[in-house]
Amino acid sequence: MKSMLTENSLNSGEAVFVFNAFVPTGLEDYVEYFRTNFGKFIYLRFKFPHSGKSGPVSLLQVFENQKLKEEHKLFSFSAGKNKLLYFSLLPLNYFIFLLQALALKKRLKSAKPVIYMGANYFCALCGILLRYLGAVDFVIYRVMDFFPLPKRGPYRMLNRVFYFLDSFCLKRSDSIWFTTEGHISGREEYGYFNRRKANYRIIPLGVNMRKFITKDPVGFNSYSLLYCGLLSRHHLLGLIFSCIKELKGEFPKVRLNIIGSGPDEGYFRALVSDMGIKENVVFHGFVEDSFSFSRLLSDNALGFALYEDKDGLMKYTEPAKVKYYLNYGVPAVISRIPKIAFELAEKKVSFAVNNEKDDICNTIRRYLSDKELQMEYKKNIKDYAKLIDINSLLKENLAGTFGWAK
Repeated sequence: MKSMLTENSLNSGEAVFVFNAFVPTGLEDYVEYFRTNFGKFIYLRFKFPHSGKSGPVSLLQVFENQKLKEEHKLFSFSAGKNKLLYFSLLPLNYFIFLLQALALKKRLKSAKPVIYMGANYFCALCGILLRYLGAVDFVIYRVMDFFPLPKRGPYRMLNRVFYFLDSFCLKRSDSIWFTTEGHISGREEYGYFNRRKANYRIIPLGVNMRKFITKDPVGFNSYSLLYCGLLSRHHLLGLIFSCIKELKGEFPKVRLNIIGSGPDEGYFRALVSDMGIKENVVFHGFVEDSFSFSRLLSDNALGFALYEDKDGLMKYTEPAKVKYYLNYGVPAVISRIPKIAFELAEKKVSFAVNNEKDDICNTIRRYLSDKELQMEYKKNIKDYAKLIDINSLLKENLAGTFGWAK
């Protein structure tokens, strides 16, 4: 396969690239890169079963010479906010996704080589099965996460199944792309991966410099704070609300923008009302329009990436939302749990905090009160973003995977 492709042959249409991922996962910029750099690009997009009726739908999109030629909505069952229904329908939803992925076989009958990238074990599994069916030539397993085995609860049983599928994909993929060193060490600790025997690369979550935006902290928006992601108690939104309540006397214009939805949205809306901060918190829901999304994110002073981590679930992973914030010139306030929190704090592009109200409030207070500090962090973010431009990272990793000259 490697000898069949050269870097210069891609735009001439000598290869078909298939990218299969769940949304949203923080890899949306991959779609733009593959669409631009491959003559034919197929995007197989699955919606997370737990995301309910809101947000993006499952789609199959076919691009030729960067233009959308086909688009078909894919099927899945929505479990809404009912956790029992979600777990009951989960096997059926995955089976339906698998069938729709295997249906690609008819489309991929071609003399051209087919490269398939699956972003997580299930998507990689679909590619491996397509390769066994003769429809795919090369499978890249893009690893997104690793979570240790919970001590209790339904996810303990699910994780054992996930480990089995993960191990299967690691052994049978042609190349493995990890996000962090933690993704490797976690699997080694659980005894089903050996880096010395694997063909792997590390590609961190990046920033798209083609979409990079940074705004000076002026006017009303210089007191705007941001949370973007799943609305669940795991992300300690209640703790952020407590800080808003304390700081609104000192900063009357302080406002928290919440982008996203999730199983605890109703709970948080009621909590905001009960705490008397309804005028300071805005629930925007899921924002699909890219222009509105960019404007909302860039019009903020600080973003939050807080995590409750009783079972060590964040020890090995990197939160995608942090790079989202940096892509729009917004430093993040991150729990001192994932390794990235310490790395970004050292570079002075974000802040690492304890999950304590006083520490978080003091960090917000210090940043909002110091315009010189804000300008310093804005400049640092711009310089740092150039080092992790996703377009450069993808080009470098494709070159390494297929042996192209850099």
